[in-house]
Amino acid sequence: MVKKMLGRTVTAIDIGTTKIVVIIAQINSDGYTEVIGIGQHPSYGLRKGVIVNIGQTVESIKAAVQEAEAMAGVGVESACVGISGGHIQSFNSTGVVAIKSREVSQSDIDRVIEAAKAIALPKEQYILHVLPQYFRVDEQEYVFDSLGMYGVRLEAQVHIITGAVASAQNIIKSCELAGVTVSDIVLEQLASAAAVLTPSEQEMGVGILDIGGGTSDFAIYKDGRIRHSKVLALAGNHFTNDIAVGLGIPFGKAEELKKQFGSVFMDDQHAMSVDISLGYEGGTKTVPLRNMVEIVHFRAEEIIDLFAEEINQFRLRALMPCGLVITGG
Repeated sequence: MVKKMLGRTVTAIDIGTTKIVVIIAQINSDGYTEVIGIGQHPSYGLRKGVIVNIGQTVESIKAAVQEAEAMAGVGVESACVGISGGHIQSFNSTGVVAIKSREVSQSDIDRVIEAAKAIALPKEQYILHVLPQYFRVDEQEYVFDSLGMYGVRLEAQVHIITGAVASAQNIIKSCELAGVTVSDIVLEQLASAAAVLTPSEQEMGVGILDIGGGTSDFAIYKDGRIRHSKVLALAGNHFTNDIAVGLGIPFGKAEELKKQFGSVFMDDQHAMSVDISLGYEGGTKTVPLRNMVEIVHFRAEEIIDLFAEEINQFRLRALMPCGLVITGG
C-alpha cells in the first residue's frame, strides 16, 4: 500500500472494523522505506468491513491521522486506503486481440487487457483492480512478459477484483471529511501479501489468510501473480460475539477474555476459571476457561473449513505448495 516516491512522504490508511491504522513513511536516498509515524484508534462506524456511520468513521480516522502526524512531525494530505468487505467480488477473465505489427507492443498489451476487462457488471459494482496473470502469444502459453514477442494473436488472462460503488465512495468521503485526499484504493489482501509474503513464496505458490475484525481476506499467489482471491464476512468479532453469547458475558468483557486467554487448543492455564464483571454492582460470573477454548475452537474450525471448501471447489491446492500464511490484527 506504500508506493515509492523518492523525496516524499507517503501515507497508508487501513480502515478496519475494529481499528483504524495510519502509517507515514519516507523513502530514503538509498531507496529504502523508513516508517516515521504510526497512528491507531478504535474504529467506530464500521460493520464487517463496511462503513455504516460516516460521522463516527471520520472521527476515528482523524484521531489516527493526528497520532501519526504527531509522531512523524509532518502533515498528511493524501493517502492510499485499503478496502475490504463482503461486497468484494473477484474472478478471472480473458481477452484476445490481433497483434498489429507482428511484434507485441505496449499498445497491444494495453488493448488486450482492456478486452479482458470488457465484461458486464452490476450497476452497483465497479472494477478496483485488473491484475494480469499471464499472456498467450499464438500457441505459446504462460508468457509472463509478452512485450517484444512475435506473433499474430495475443491473449491475456487477468484477475479482476470489483467492489460496491457505494462502499468505495463512503471510504473516499470519510477520508475527505477527515482532511485526507484518497490517492488510491487497494484491496486489503493485496497489501497484506506485499507485507508478509516473500518473493520466493509468491513464485512457488502460497496462500494468505488475513483474519481481521470484520472480514477474513484470502488470496493465492503463483508464479509471482495473484491467482485467486476471496473475502469472507466472518472474522475476529465473530469469535468475540460467540464468547459473549456462549458464556453470557458482555461483549467488551468477551473481547478482553479472548485477547488474554484466547486459544484453539487447551493448555494448563485453561484448567482454571476467572471471575468476570457483568457491569453492575456486585455482578460477577465465574467462567471456566475451557468453555471459552471450546467456543473459539469451533469458530476457528468453521473459518478454516469455509476456505478449505473454496480451495477444493476451484481446485487451488496445487497452486499452494508453500502452504498457507495466516496474518491479521
